[in-house]
Amino acid sequence: MSNATPTTKRFQQLRWRLTLTYTAVTVGALITVELLLLIILGVGMIFLINSGYLPEQLILSANADYAPVLEFYLSQSPPDQKGLEEWLAGVGSASSVTFPLSFDATDEMLILGSNGVLLAVRPPDLLGIDLIGKPFSGEDIPGLKDPLRAALAGAENPENLYSLDNNARRVILALPIRNESNQEVLGVLVAIGELPTVWSLLRDILPILGGSFLFFTIVAGLAGTVYGFLAARGPVRRLDQLAEASLAWSEGDFSVRVEDLSGDELGLLAHRLNEMSRQLQSLMETRRELAIVEERNRLARDLHDSAKQQAFAAAAQISAARKHLSSDPQAAEKRVLEAERLILALRQELTNLIQQLRPVGLNGKGLSVALQEYCEEWSRQAGIDIDVRIRKQKSLPLEIEQTIFRIAQEALSNISRHSNASQVEIELAYAWDNVSCIIRDNGVGFDPDSIIEGLGLQSMQERAIESGGRLEITSKPGEGTSITMEFPFNDALNSIVEADHG
Repeated sequence: MSNATPTTKRFQQLRWRLTLTYTAVTVGALITVELLLLIILGVGMIFLINSGYLPEQLILSANADYAPVLEFYLSQSPPDQKGLEEWLAGVGSASSVTFPLSFDATDEMLILGSNGVLLAVRPPDLLGIDLIGKPFSGEDIPGLKDPLRAALAGAENPENLYSLDNNARRVILALPIRNESNQEVLGVLVAIGELPTVWSLLRDILPILGGSFLFFTIVAGLAGTVYGFLAARGPVRRLDQLAEASLAWSEGDFSVRVEDLSGDELGLLAHRLNEMSRQLQSLMETRRELAIVEERNRLARDLHDSAKQQAFAAAAQISAARKHLSSDPQAAEKRVLEAERLILALRQELTNLIQQLRPVGLNGKGLSVALQEYCEEWSRQAGIDIDVRIRKQKSLPLEIEQTIFRIAQEALSNISRHSNASQVEIELAYAWDNVSCIIRDNGVGFDPDSIIEGLGLQSMQERAIESGGRLEITSKPGEGTSITMEFPFNDALNSIVEADHG
């Protein structure tokens, strides 16, 4: 027995499984796109850092922000050294130069005049106070000499105004400060700082990207759930139609058809199942007609072999009694008594045939109960003791149950008519993969090698073979008869069917 709650059962339904699949696919696709964007962003940052783009942009941005202020101080004669020192002290995060092209308070900076004289430095102890007011060639700072010489010479190409060292992490740049007419170099701004790393850049932008990614992921998940639920309604409705039709077919109603005109796989499946149901309906009708013909033939054979012969014998006895009625009343009475006996036998034979023509009472009973009831009724009518033993009852396919029941009917009919038996035993045994039924009597028996038309042995053999089983008849004159039939079946599949219907 399943312990699933109603909520669990709901999410086990195909509609909810498809809905959750849509949601998972939507969210997974969005997360994949987000990861790809992060990878592309990281690769782009690595390219920018290693390509020299950042130092060049830093020079251009610093020239736009710092050059006008420094031009004011350096254009005075002599240059306003105190104003330059105060300006250097204030340069930092408040600068208008923005990420990632910025200087902060930790960067080292120097200001030189047009003649190469050092005018201001930050921090004050970077080079020593004794160098202020003296010529500075840049040799004391590795990597500064060439950019400083180019800046003093008025170079305009940014590629000549910076250098990198320490694995391209430390940038040293020299920015020439020109006069208002842009024709004369008034001085040089030297800045030494660290370029940002990929991880530092990602650390700054990940909180922003993470929040937006989380928001879009939640929205995409909700949208995927709604769209998935709506999109799953169509396929689930079509599958429900197939399930309802298959249930009707399993109950023998092949008139039900699946109305699905789409050209996809489900539509093709519906078309093929409809065709299969039509073929099954035709097959069932054909088998029903053949069964009717077979029963008519058997009935005609039984009437010919027993009832007709007994009626003919009774008529002959009555005719003989009529001849002796006036001349020999005693002989006539014997003929009448014999005719009466034959008519009683004929009546019993017809009763047996009528009993066999009744519908098989299996529905709602099962083979074991139906066979037990039929044997009790047969025993009362035939006046023969019968012992029915049933071992390990279980449900069987209806076709096998009907075949065993019909063969048992025909075998008991033969026993009552031909065997002169006083005792009959029937053993019905169920195994995990087959069922067997043995019918024994203590009658006169017969020779199986000699075909006896009236016994219907061929009919019983054909019934067993058509249902996938086998039938064996063992008999000897004077030693009774034993009929053994065995039918295999798939017990695992049968258990599943029982569980589904349960």
